[in-house]
Amino acid sequence: MNERTLFEQGIQDQDRPPDSKQSRPVGLPHNRTATSKAAAVSMRPAAIAQAARVYHFIAEQGNEGATDHEVQTELGLSGDSERPRRWSLERSGLIRDSGRKRKSPKGRDAIVWIVNEMK
Repeated sequence: MNERTLFEQGIQDQDRPPDSKQSRPVGLPHNRTATSKAAAVSMRPAAIAQAARVYHFIAEQGNEGATDHEVQTELGLSGDSERPRRWSLERSGLIRDSGRKRKSPKGRDAIVWIVNEMK
């Protein structure tokens, strides 16, 4: 399955209940009401595009990987936009914790994310 297919799969899987254990590359939660579903549907294109940007940025860093803050800074995304995309990529198995940390601008340890090798 190529990357594009993985990102687009999120479009087809939106009707799963929010508590589903299966992850989607770009899952947008909703509470199953009509308005909540409509809001999730309207956000899909932006969320898919953001997830792809996050994935490709991390991939471009190779073994150096990237922290959330580095991704946010480079891509001009807020934490509220970047973290859910990174989380969905992690849950989908596209990226993983490298086991390394780097200091954030505030001096805290931050996880370094790297791309999982696709088989």
